[in-house]
Amino acid sequence: MTPQSQPALPQPASTLWAHADPIGLAWLITVRWASVGAAIAALSVGHRVLGITSPVTGPAVVIAITAVSNVILAIWRRRRPLPALVPGLLVAADVIVLSWLLMRAGGPLNPVSIFFLVYIVLTALVLGSQWAWAITALSVAGYGLLFLAPHPELIVAGQMHPEIGRHVEGMWWAFAATALLVALLVARLAASVARRDTALAELRARAERSARLAGLATLAAGAAHELSTPLGTIAVAARELERSADAASPAVREDIELIQTELRRCRAILDGLSGQAGQPAGEMPVAGSVGDVLDAVAGSLSPQERPRMIREGETTIDVTWPRLAVARAVANLVRNGLQVSPPGASVTVSATANGDGWIDLAVVDTGPGLAADVLPRVGEPFFTTKAEGHGMGLGVFISRSTIEQLGGSLVLHSTPGAGTRVNIRLPRHVSTPAGRAGART
Repeated sequence: MTPQSQPALPQPASTLWAHADPIGLAWLITVRWASVGAAIAALSVGHRVLGITSPVTGPAVVIAITAVSNVILAIWRRRRPLPALVPGLLVAADVIVLSWLLMRAGGPLNPVSIFFLVYIVLTALVLGSQWAWAITALSVAGYGLLFLAPHPELIVAGQMHPEIGRHVEGMWWAFAATALLVALLVARLAASVARRDTALAELRARAERSARLAGLATLAAGAAHELSTPLGTIAVAARELERSADAASPAVREDIELIQTELRRCRAILDGLSGQAGQPAGEMPVAGSVGDVLDAVAGSLSPQERPRMIREGETTIDVTWPRLAVARAVANLVRNGLQVSPPGASVTVSATANGDGWIDLAVVDTGPGLAADVLPRVGEPFFTTKAEGHGMGLGVFISRSTIEQLGGSLVLHSTPGAGTRVNIRLPRHVSTPAGRAGART
């Protein structure tokens, strides 16, 4: 698998413990600094301009704690990933602090109460839906608590205008409905953006693999062209030796037969180089069964490897595939599994038909498995976990490229010490060898 590209927009955390997006955390830190500045400005204006004489020690301490926590958050973000729990708890603390400050300065009559919505929107964008609902509930509750401990200004306003009570109560209901609606819409929008970014990242990864594949195909074609001439010369020399081998010893005749056998093998390899590079090579899909494809897989294995491939599942499923291209892709995976499995251990290839027109193939080995940091790199060109000289690191890359060209997907699952499972999904009926595939209606 190739590492996914970083999305351009922040990805909200899906759970309380997931890592928060660094870009989103930068937004959160900026908003918290803005709230600290607004609180300092409000205290300054209240005491110096409006002449308010209420104590400022409590609010000043709270503002200082908020500023210190923001500095710590900024430093932590730069050094290592943060779980969403940390900024989530800080936003919850900010909502509680805002409720407390409003209770001391005007209560529900204070227009700064609209700042609750800022925290709700920011949480939905940065921390995901779970935190969004938690902060929404806390904001609605904090705003409602302002009515349980009415501020003197609200009492005076109620005495002068008796209808002010109903008006303020209506404000709370309107705020609660608005907060819930904003949380719902923003959380869904953030989730849609995250899904779009994930799809774009996968498309970019596929385009990158296609570009690498085109380079490999060009290299394979060049190698086939360059090798055809010396192989032709060797074939001519082998025929001349065969004509003059009547009087030669049996050992010499065996060597000549070996040369001719290996020449035919080289010719077959050159003919299939484009297919080995992941190109269907113009092979048209043909009707058959999954069992026919697995027969072709077994036929490409050596006599020692063939008995170790175990078939399971629904091998009689009717499919329309470019048989050799799919067989080469599966055979690469089977060989990899056999090479990493203990001596004599088998590799299982199973097939399952889905009702939606897709076929699932699974190649399962009993090898040592792959570490979590290695698994994402398996499938990159020329990356291999085998010992030096035992592989070029192209097998999984070629197999994935072939499957994707046919409209399918290939995903690896592995646990250290428990082997590796490769899941292949292909349309039951591939429409063209170029990869535009779909289920027949």
